[in-house]
Amino acid sequence: MKKIILFLLSINLLWAFPPQIYFSELLSDNGKMTKNTLKVKNLDGTYSAAVIYFSGEITLTGVLERADDFETNNALRFYPDNNIDLPFLFSTDSHKIEDYKEFERLKFGVLLDDKNINLPSPLNKAFLGVSAVKAEVTIRNYHFYGEGEAGREAYGELVSFKLLGDIKTEYFTKDNYYYRGNGNYNILKYNSKDDYVNIRDKANGKIIGKILKNDMINNGGLLLAIDDYYGSNEKDWCEVYYMPPNAKDGKDAIHGFVHGSQIKY
Repeated sequence: MKKIILFLLSINLLWAFPPQIYFSELLSDNGKMTKNTLKVKNLDGTYSAAVIYFSGEITLTGVLERADDFETNNALRFYPDNNIDLPFLFSTDSHKIEDYKEFERLKFGVLLDDKNINLPSPLNKAFLGVSAVKAEVTIRNYHFYGEGEAGREAYGELVSFKLLGDIKTEYFTKDNYYYRGNGNYNILKYNSKDDYVNIRDKANGKIIGKILKNDMINNGGLLLAIDDYYGSNEKDWCEVYYMPPNAKDGKDAIHGFVHGSQIKY
């Protein structure tokens, strides 16, 4: 019973505290904030489940990072440099908007909307690993949930960026996905009468690889569903990552599409 309680507590902590940065060595103690026009715009909700919205923009240095794991869910995050504060967690019990002035330091990354920004590869897309770069960014539409189920998360829109170094990458090992296939991905099984299944570059597109039946069943080939896929014949095509038996990490993964009739959850 004690072990069960400890396990449940650990799960709750994962949900309560957003993930930490992977490339922490990129953070500086000499970061710069060159612009800050953030101002509390409005409070939506009550103290127990409030969202604090800010007008204005902020330009500061830190680390842009996109990681493929359950906690970050492939989202782009910005981690401010160690010596730079961003507003987070109002420290008053008042419900008046004019009283929301005192804040605690943001200790984790801001989830960024980057749909209007062209980031360099591989930072612009998800892969079986993590990419990060030192950068100066401008953020607007900054807001956060003060408390409640969505607490301990901050959000914003990436307006612009300037790279201050080279992009670093790290690929996750195959074992990382064997033991958490129900995180970002569902692990798929072989479901074809043939000895192989084709991987295509798009639905019904060009063949870019093959999944051998023997490799999947006997040699440790790993097939991961990228999109929501819960069984064969529910959809015609499934977007996947395939890690062949000799694949050590995500660098060797094949990204493509397989027909839904050839696989199953």
